[in-house]
Amino acid sequence: MSKRDEPVDDAPDDAQPPTPVRQEMSGGREWWTDALAETYCEMDPQWESPRGRFEARLSTRQFGDLSLSTVRAHAHSVLRTPAMIADTDSEDYFLCAVTGGPGRIEQHGRSIWLDKGSFAVIDAGLPFRFDFPQQFEQIVVRVPRPLLLGRMSERDVDRVMAQPVSAVSGAGVVVSRFLQQIAALDAAVPNASATALSASAMDMIVTALADTGGAVSPTQQAHTVDLHRAQNLLKTRLHDENLSITEAAAELGISLRYLQKIFQSTGSTPSEWLLQARLERARMILLSTEITIGELASRVGFKDTSHFSRSFRNRYGISPGQYRQR
Repeated sequence: MSKRDEPVDDAPDDAQPPTPVRQEMSGGREWWTDALAETYCEMDPQWESPRGRFEARLSTRQFGDLSLSTVRAHAHSVLRTPAMIADTDSEDYFLCAVTGGPGRIEQHGRSIWLDKGSFAVIDAGLPFRFDFPQQFEQIVVRVPRPLLLGRMSERDVDRVMAQPVSAVSGAGVVVSRFLQQIAALDAAVPNASATALSASAMDMIVTALADTGGAVSPTQQAHTVDLHRAQNLLKTRLHDENLSITEAAAELGISLRYLQKIFQSTGSTPSEWLLQARLERARMILLSTEITIGELASRVGFKDTSHFSRSFRNRYGISPGQYRQR
């Protein structure tokens, strides 16, 4: 591939199709079984009375990388079994925020009750059970697995899995209100705004999750703190094409070996994490500016435009220019 800049669409960002308004559907038992599988993952809905009245309403919309839905339904339970997991490749995370009626979640050896406003994150790659003993409402955010693991270590995610986050105090209040405001939007949202909203939502969700969960050892806590310090440093230096991991370790006051060790929990090396962070920053810039691909590559720390374009295609399946024109 030539090192020359790729052609760039001259159309302004506002000309791109906006994120559509939410789609609303409703139905009974049979429809709900199919809707659950199509919207989330395969689950087995169960009712205390197979002949009792049941109706569910579902509204969905996409915000950047996040899919947000609102559920209103009569009392029932849902079960996800190991067999269902083996038959599918759905391993995303789901943030479930109760906005009306209590609910119980069982996963990861934990059983918790969620009251109005509180929320928890569950893993679609593990068995779970939801029980809603009365009519309820909830907001569900589908979070792609790489998106959450790019912000939290897998160990930390496991620690907060199926743990209640209160909407009475702390960051949980902000997250709960923010999600309800987004869910209530009726108008279409420009792509750049939707991407910014999803990034803001992820930052707030991670902050709220970091404040909860079970106790960790002092060593684990220190590793988590140092990992966040390292990630924040790398984020502030994404533009620096001369930044080396050795230099980053020195600036953090830690050894290169220790830096590599604390990144093991993310499933990537520091260099791999830095590359993905640069590509993610580039993706967001593509949706909000009209700079050339060469300028974009330089802005996110690539010395060579061809290397940037190849890396972007490997990550997202299309070239930067094609991504902008979607």
